[in-house]
Amino acid sequence: MLDRLLNTDTFLSAQGALDGLSARHAAIADNIANVNTPGYKRKEVPFEDALARAVRDQTPPCTGAPNDSPQPFTPCMTRDTGSAARADGNNVDIEAEMVRLAETSLRYETLAQYVGGYFTGLKAVINAK
Repeated sequence: MLDRLLNTDTFLSAQGALDGLSARHAAIADNIANVNTPGYKRKEVPFEDALARAVRDQTPPCTGAPNDSPQPFTPCMTRDTGSAARADGNNVDIEAEMVRLAETSLRYETLAQYVGGYFTGLKAVINAK
C-alpha cells in the first residue's frame, strides 16, 4: 500500500529533481572551490531532460536500459569543455556560478517544501478519525 503512495510519477519526479538539484549544488560548490585552479573544467549536472525521460520511459539515466519497476534517479555529471577558458585553462566564471548556486538553492528549497507538504497531507489523512 505504501508503494502506491510513494511510487507515483509526481512523487518520483520530485524525488529525482531533489537528487538532481543536490548533485548540481555539489558540482557548483566544486566549481566555486576551484575557480583559481589552473586547467580546471567546470562541472555541470543537466538532469531535467534525463529525469523527464526516466519518469516517462522508466529508464534510468546514463544506462538507457528500461526497468520493470521504478528505480531511484541518479543524475549524471558532465564536464564543460566547450566554453571559453582563461589563459590558465580554467573555464569557471564565478559570477555565473553564484547565480547558478542561488537558483539551484531556491529550486531545492521550493521542492523540499512541496515534498514536506505531501507528507504532511499523508499524515493528516492517516490521523483523521
